[in-house]
Amino acid sequence: MNKIQFDDQLVADLFDAQPQPVFWMKPVKDSKGTIIDFIYIYCNEEMLRFCNRTSEELIGVSVTDTTTLPEQIKKGVFEQILEVYLTGKKFVDTIYNEKLNKYYSFIRTRVQEGVLTVIQDRSEEYKMIRELEQRKTLLDNILTYSPSGISVSEFIRNEKGEIIDARTSLANEAAIQFSGIPREDYLHKTAKEYYPEILDTPLYQQALETLETGAPFRTQYYLELTGKWLELSVSRLDKDHLINVFSDITESKSVALIKEAKAQHMNVVFNASQAGMFTLLPVYDDKNEIIDFRFQIVNEAVAGYIGQTASVLTGALASIYFPAYKTNGLFEIYKDTYVTGTVHDFDIHYEDGYDVYFHIHTVKSEDAVLVTFTDQTALKKLQAELESTIEELRRSNVNLEEFAYAASHDLKEPIRKIHFFADRLKKQYHDLLDEEGRHTFDRMETATERMRSLVDDLLSYSQVSLRPRSFESVDLNHLLKQVTGDLELEIEEKHAKITVSELPTVKGHMRQLQQLFQNIISNALKYVRQGVIPEIRVDCQTVNGKDSGFDLHGPDESKNYYLIRISDNGIGFDQKDAERIFNVFQRLHGNAEYRGTGIGLSIA
Repeated sequence: MNKIQFDDQLVADLFDAQPQPVFWMKPVKDSKGTIIDFIYIYCNEEMLRFCNRTSEELIGVSVTDTTTLPEQIKKGVFEQILEVYLTGKKFVDTIYNEKLNKYYSFIRTRVQEGVLTVIQDRSEEYKMIRELEQRKTLLDNILTYSPSGISVSEFIRNEKGEIIDARTSLANEAAIQFSGIPREDYLHKTAKEYYPEILDTPLYQQALETLETGAPFRTQYYLELTGKWLELSVSRLDKDHLINVFSDITESKSVALIKEAKAQHMNVVFNASQAGMFTLLPVYDDKNEIIDFRFQIVNEAVAGYIGQTASVLTGALASIYFPAYKTNGLFEIYKDTYVTGTVHDFDIHYEDGYDVYFHIHTVKSEDAVLVTFTDQTALKKLQAELESTIEELRRSNVNLEEFAYAASHDLKEPIRKIHFFADRLKKQYHDLLDEEGRHTFDRMETATERMRSLVDDLLSYSQVSLRPRSFESVDLNHLLKQVTGDLELEIEEKHAKITVSELPTVKGHMRQLQQLFQNIISNALKYVRQGVIPEIRVDCQTVNGKDSGFDLHGPDESKNYYLIRISDNGIGFDQKDAERIFNVFQRLHGNAEYRGTGIGLSIA
């Protein structure tokens, strides 16, 4: 029999006529004939909607293209299609499309030289299954997790149909716990086996009446075995079964004692507290507007402020003892807490005859406003004194900075003149001076040069604490070139080797960063080993705050930083001097060994 031949348009029309997504794929083979992929040949409109793609985006695209399929069905799809194509076996699978919120079943079948996939919407079917499962789960959960005990009593009849005993045919864990009876006895023994006298009890007689008439009953009783009060509701299930629901009402029975104990406890806490505590009840006018508050409970701390006893204040209007609270904003805050439940926590300076600073906390408590306040007057005065002291220190520091700057400038001029006139005298009377005289002038010039260097360093040191108005972008690579350029003569004299790795551009103050690097590198060139060529290395790496080795806390610990290391092969220093060398004028060597002012590292 000849196979029916379809043209492309007919196939496309047949595909589009299907109410569910349909697509047909053909294999892609490599040069050895191995199938390496499948591509879309035909698909209907439903398939395009299912994949959220256009025809141009899908036809001719391979199945392994990760942008083609929804996330839920990407995994293993090529292997599925390949197996269907090679074995000819039908493949059925079910997936859930989150975007469309639907369940679909995939039916893959080999058709001619390709694989046809039909996707069926199974959402309604799965919805019904889920609803049935949910109902069963709900019933199971009600029985298992219900805080109430639930049991079913089955009544045992003799040959004449007379009730002679009863047993528990079903019970949840709560029912067993309420009964205080071991599980084995509760579920396997009959009522008479466990409690022979039960047939004569009023509770059993009520149960028989409900079984006969169908009228439910409810009763409460105290179970000595567990020490609990139980409420029992009994209703008929059928002619031989009763449903029993137990509730533990021990807490409600003792609620009065609990409330009384809480009231006593609150009273003790109120009066023992060093903080002022009181509750306020609203006072309304004829228009039902709150116009004042009345003290409900007042502790001794509040009474002590006012100079009254707590009993006198109870029931009194707040405006009588705190008249200013109607105008200083306190009344509106209390009103807002009462009306909206908003919690307020704030400081206030109360000046109406008291001149005190309070920290006040307000919260709504049932039908009242609970106000707690602490007297912070002493703390506020101490804070004011501290702020005044800090301001005086700030002014003093400014004056010291100005003095150091001015003194340094004023000292430079006489030093310059001493050096100038010493040089003139030396040249003018050079021929008249003997060797000792010329040596004296040399020592004078050296001393003035050291003094001028010291003044320059002091001037730089006094300017370090003057923070720049704003930071600028500083290319540290360019800055290091400037520093090494300034030190070029000393580097050449000592044949020093300076290696600088790639450095970042940072936000900072150009002048201060230049001083920092220049002072450190200058020190490295100064404190060298005898007969050893100086080698200085500048490295940079990015580190996390917690791995930096510095004592960082809070958000700073998780930030990233540039860590710059400057190392050299010089004489070094003892670690016990690691802190001291950064103090001003502190030097580990005399001028005879290494010249300097002892200020460079302080600036750094």
